[in-house]
Amino acid sequence: MKALGVIPARLGSTRFPGKPLTEFFGKTMIEHTYAAAEGSKLLSKVVVASDSERVLRVIQGVGGDTVLTGACNTGTDRIVQALHLMGSEELNEYDIVVNIQGDEPGVNPRHIDMCIKALRGAGPDSVMSTLATPIFDEREARSQDSVKCVADRNSNALYFSRAMIPHSKTGIFSPETTAYLRHVGMYAFRKDFLLEFPTLPPSDLEESEDLEQLRVLSAGYRIKLVQVDSTLPGVDTRADLDALKSRWPARAETN
Repeated sequence: MKALGVIPARLGSTRFPGKPLTEFFGKTMIEHTYAAAEGSKLLSKVVVASDSERVLRVIQGVGGDTVLTGACNTGTDRIVQALHLMGSEELNEYDIVVNIQGDEPGVNPRHIDMCIKALRGAGPDSVMSTLATPIFDEREARSQDSVKCVADRNSNALYFSRAMIPHSKTGIFSPETTAYLRHVGMYAFRKDFLLEFPTLPPSDLEESEDLEQLRVLSAGYRIKLVQVDSTLPGVDTRADLDALKSRWPARAETN
């Protein structure tokens, strides 16, 4: 069986309008993300899914595959819609679908492959895999914009939170003795589970934290957590893009 990469992209971001088509270092953001995903050795195909024909034309211009979707509330919803639009004959070729966020132009293709390998090597009760990277900065550990996670000794995710976890009784941040992990929003799904995901009822934990992966844990499924040394930051705002640009020249050393 094969693995399919899908990059959901939305042009109408409230915090950064037009984000996928923002240019830096000679390409639009969506082109950078697409090119990085194409570097994966385990993805058989990469598709960009968007409700914007402008975004899709950019990818078509570099020979990429695209799917025009309707408006969607989340990237996961957009990917599921794209799968249905692809048709059953092609869809039957794939057993794993990887969600590669369109605002992660610095995504490391090796990390995509690590996610796929982790899910392929896991038991059937593991329906997803995702990434995490160590946190050494206290502000990041305490920031609600940074999603933290904890795992068991078999690398199964136990919880995801916007709060600092683990949290000691003293409340002191101590990376020397405690492992803090930041969640990185790339997901590999078993295809059959992904198609069922929209039918799962949202959980109280998901709504409290505003993290849809908690719907999966609340329903009793497992998520494999793959730890990586470091990742380039995603882009939610123009300030994030400026921070990414400052680190962009060094990305080849880690990819």
